[in-house]
Amino acid sequence: MSPRVPPPADFEAVFHASVSPLLVLDTELVITDVNHAYATVTMREREELIGVPLFKAFPANPHDPEADGIPNFLESFRHVMDERRPHTMDVQKYDIPHQASPGGFREKFWSPVNSPLLAPDGELVGFLNSAEDVTLFHQELRRVGRAYRRTDTPTARTHTKVAQRAYAHHLARRTQDAADARREIAELRAEVDQLRDALHSRATIDQAMGIVQAERRCAPEDAFQILVTLSQRTNTKLRDVAAALVRSAETDPPGPLVPHSGNG
Repeated sequence: MSPRVPPPADFEAVFHASVSPLLVLDTELVITDVNHAYATVTMREREELIGVPLFKAFPANPHDPEADGIPNFLESFRHVMDERRPHTMDVQKYDIPHQASPGGFREKFWSPVNSPLLAPDGELVGFLNSAEDVTLFHQELRRVGRAYRRTDTPTARTHTKVAQRAYAHHLARRTQDAADARREIAELRAEVDQLRDALHSRATIDQAMGIVQAERRCAPEDAFQILVTLSQRTNTKLRDVAAALVRSAETDPPGPLVPHSGNG
């Protein structure tokens, strides 16, 4: 069932107290109210937004030829108008004006939900826009993906896709259950942490392989096999063997660091 407009005093109290960024539009998409959270996340003053058409207050970034925020929002509002129920948009890149940023715009990614505001007789009197800023999540996943590609890690694509699916799943659901939302965010952060740890482990293993190659004068694949053999013989994780070898190389005097395994 679509939300009904509560009595003005109640609506205003909830609206302005909410920590979620909220924006009220009339049926012509003119901004009629903005709460503090919305003004903060868009780096604007409430007074400068009220009475301004939405896409005049937040125009498309002219420096982004792929900007599709305005047509996507218009399609969402049409859906709300036709169905008289909330519409959750996909993650939307929509840069916002910011004089201190290069080109006068700051890159932003949002998870928007547009809902109808209905009069007691069911007539549509406006829209309520909720926009969660997910820029940091998006940038972190993109950064991790770039780092994996630079190191040519074999499982990079797999891990990145897993993280992206978890991220998309979190954003698509957008339930009103705050506990579920916090749990899903925690899972996403854990996934990103795992990717970061894996990347660090790869760098340590590569460094250890270089030490073995220099000491044993062997090929990279042979150096890796020596580390694997040490890991198996000592029942120690490969990354821990590699880390111990790197520490020994940094602190011990010159001399053989890796015992001969009988393979070369």
